Amino acid sequence: MKEKLWTKNFTAITTISFVIFFVFYILLILLPIYITEQLHANADQAGLLVTTFLIAGIITRPIAGHWVGKYSNKKILVISSLFFAAITMLYPFFHSITSLLAVRILHGFSFGVITTVKGTISARLIPTSRRGEGISFFSLAMGLAMVVGPFIGINMARFHYFGPAFILCIVAAVVGIALSLMIKVNEHHISHPATHKKEGIAGLFDRKALPFAFIAFLMTFAYSGISAFLSLYAREINLMSAASNFLLCYAAFLMFCRLFTGNICDKHGAGFVVYPCMLIFVAGLIVLGWTSTSFMMVIAGALIGIGYGSVTPIIQTQIINSVEHHKVGVANSLFFNAMDLGLAVGALIFGLIIGHLGYRVIYYTGAVLVLISMLYYFLYVKRSAQSVICQTGMLIEEKE
Repeated sequence: MKEKLWTKNFTAITTISFVIFFVFYILLILLPIYITEQLHANADQAGLLVTTFLIAGIITRPIAGHWVGKYSNKKILVISSLFFAAITMLYPFFHSITSLLAVRILHGFSFGVITTVKGTISARLIPTSRRGEGISFFSLAMGLAMVVGPFIGINMARFHYFGPAFILCIVAAVVGIALSLMIKVNEHHISHPATHKKEGIAGLFDRKALPFAFIAFLMTFAYSGISAFLSLYAREINLMSAASNFLLCYAAFLMFCRLFTGNICDKHGAGFVVYPCMLIFVAGLIVLGWTSTSFMMVIAGALIGIGYGSVTPIIQTQIINSVEHHKVGVANSLFFNAMDLGLAVGALIFGLIIGHLGYRVIYYTGAVLVLISMLYYFLYVKRSAQSVICQTGMLIEEKE
């Protein structure tokens, strides 16, 4: 008999994940249009707005990962939710690039803490026998927000509803506070200060998880061209309405694939999901860069939904499985840091590339990065002789 997955607490923490990333992705897609149209900024500055937010989160996450192993996860969740909502309320009152950069930095700090603690709580709520499936469903909330947020953001930006968009983000963040207060968290992982081993900076990372974190970095680097610049790209090629359909199609295929890819990983190993989905992601990026019609953009959305949408939760599962139980928080912070670093570096570099070579080149470049990540994954797994079955608490070695 299967252990229960969808408990009240798991449902609540999954909903919080959706709420946080819903706010994140609305602002991610809305702010570039907002500052280019309202504040007369350029693509470089739009990329910088993304990068500063993510760098702040990256700086915070290793420390947050350490905190969640030592202190009450419930308290950290509630406090970070309050801070996240408070900073969200500042956006309507700042109308310059400099002031928005300051707000983005503060928002990034809160984002770094809350994403680490919610991921850690979810990992502890998921039964070990259903870890791949559970993380796939949990990350589905992030994947859904990755589509719903930009879909709302891009349509509100089309009609210049910037004020209402900010208010919507504030309401969503307040919902996150309410849900954080409802969750009951098992705090047995907390170590007593007197017995906690001082590990210094090394305690904020785990070397065994780094190879998977590097793959997550390359994948999100490639995806950053979509998250940061899809709205500007669609506006340039006169396909703004098609961009909305791209996001809907992305969401539909992502959700469909998440229903069974985690289960495949648990039963047969990560390779059955990772390799084909990486190739599909490559195809989607090439189609997006080549697109000239609404139909091509929708096809790109479907391919990227299957490819990128299926790989990321599997990589997260492998990162968690590669570390000891008390370092789940550290592993989660490393995973999200790798993703945020990929988005931050990608937004910055792609923003510079756009100024010289145009938007299409960044999607072809992204396809090359995904191929590199697939090669690295293959070489690492082959060298380690690991089949990486997702449901176990460790990587399983195959005897040759």
